[in-house]
Amino acid sequence: MLTSLFSELSAATESGEFFASAISTERKDFLAKGAHGEPVFLIHDASPAIYAPGVQYRYVDVRFHNLCRVSVRGVSVQDKFAIITCASDVPELYDIFIKCFGAVIETLPATAETKHINSVIQDVLDLFRELIKPSAIEITGFWAELFIIKISSRKFDLLRQWHNDPYERFDFSLENGFLEVKATTKTIRVHEFSLNQLRIPEDTHGLVASLLMLPSDGGIGVMDLARDIDQSISAYPDLRKKLWSNVAKALGADFSQNLDRRFDWNFSKDSFRLYSFLDIPTFSEVLDSRISNVRYAANLEGVESSLHEKLRVLYGFPEKRIDI
Repeated sequence: MLTSLFSELSAATESGEFFASAISTERKDFLAKGAHGEPVFLIHDASPAIYAPGVQYRYVDVRFHNLCRVSVRGVSVQDKFAIITCASDVPELYDIFIKCFGAVIETLPATAETKHINSVIQDVLDLFRELIKPSAIEITGFWAELFIIKISSRKFDLLRQWHNDPYERFDFSLENGFLEVKATTKTIRVHEFSLNQLRIPEDTHGLVASLLMLPSDGGIGVMDLARDIDQSISAYPDLRKKLWSNVAKALGADFSQNLDRRFDWNFSKDSFRLYSFLDIPTFSEVLDSRISNVRYAANLEGVESSLHEKLRVLYGFPEKRIDI
């Protein structure tokens, strides 16, 4: 929603007047467009006007205690704001900038002071730091994780259970169970597994969500999936922040290059399968104790799923066909 509002705004004047859209019913916060077309958040600051050092970071600039004139639908407001600006030379980041800051601004108290504003800004800057690091994971795997969240009727639970670190042992972890997502662009259902990963405590369960993926210029991209999920969790700023944080970690410095990686939705939807960890071909032990961290490829073609119906329901996965 905020992105569409932003696209309709006029750029700020040379004198510094912003033409903005209100983004809160509780606070005097606004989304505006800078002089060069970049997104700008104006966050009302209720604290006394004292010096507070700004923050300059790659892609983001923050200045506190600025007296600004803001015009909203022809009505002018003059007040003191923190100004958060996205760099104008990275238009591919405008969307994620708007969504990330839009999410955390919702968590501010009705009367926010500089310390409150600075705290939420630092949280989002942590996210933008990920955008100068190398990509954390292979993009097909991340697309598949977003696919799993999108098709589940329990998106809120899955997002809470989703890993924050792409190098965690499992993609989704419950108190007594684990969900691992496997995806391949090959024509057969072959996935790589870690032997240690499949060995879980007896009183827990493990699921493998498997899907085949077909690259397609007319398909669905990572950002398409993320935006769709974001809309369904609009009332949960903490989950929105986690979603976009994981997007940033996955794409990293290759953000613009990876932005348009697209895959055929219907192809993956029709190929989606669920398995118990117990269904996965494996071997019981490593014959030489000096061997560790064993990884191997398992062909799941023709493997019958023994997954219990209760586990499918627990994760909110559809019974048969995926209708979305």
